[in-house]
Amino acid sequence: MLMKGSLTLIFAIILLNCVKNECATSQCYSCSNCGNSTLSNMAIITTSNDAHQCIKIMIATGENPQTQQLINRGASTQCRPFRSGQVSILCCHSNLCNA
Repeated sequence: MLMKGSLTLIFAIILLNCVKNECATSQCYSCSNCGNSTLSNMAIITTSNDAHQCIKIMIATGENPQTQQLINRGASTQCRPFRSGQVSILCCHSNLCNA
């Protein structure tokens, strides 16, 4: 009886670990040199674990940083938020948060 209980416990731990890993994935937009108006046509990638974050990099390319900017989106394991006059890096964990 003890062996059956131990096997059940081990199975439950393995099952919960698999569920946890599945829940740890998230989806991110992925594109290079894309603007905000093209989100519906963008590729979507699925991250593999908690270490990955969605990333959005915006680089101002003209006098008006809101309309003249280069935007890249994807996933990264080493994303660090950053903001300066011309460069902005957004890091986030939820689905499609790098819109």
